[in-house]
Amino acid sequence: MAAEQDVQGLAGLVRRLDEASASAAHYPHLPALQPLRDAWQQLHADSRLRIALQQTPAEGGPLNSAVLVHRMLDTMHALSPEYLRHFIAHADTLAWLERLPPANAAATKRPPRKRGKAER
Repeated sequence: MAAEQDVQGLAGLVRRLDEASASAAHYPHLPALQPLRDAWQQLHADSRLRIALQQTPAEGGPLNSAVLVHRMLDTMHALSPEYLRHFIAHADTLAWLERLPPANAAATKRPPRKRGKAER
């Protein structure tokens, strides 16, 4: 049982999010809402794209990171708008996960390295 609770990585994160979600029991997954979720995801991605494209610097050089991202977003939008929506949703999820506090600070610290005879 202890081994099941010590799961790390993505599986541990999913378990923590499920356990911390107090509203999960009140709001079960309803398949009829999937078209609404898809429409919201598309609207949100389009909104984020519009905001990103408006923030492009006018005086950026060819290697300016903001200009390169703008060029990449334009190219992705021209070649595959659906892939761009998935990309934006993925980036939003990663940004959201980055703001989560670690499970416990002790688990993130590395144990001290043992020194051999040659290093003493």
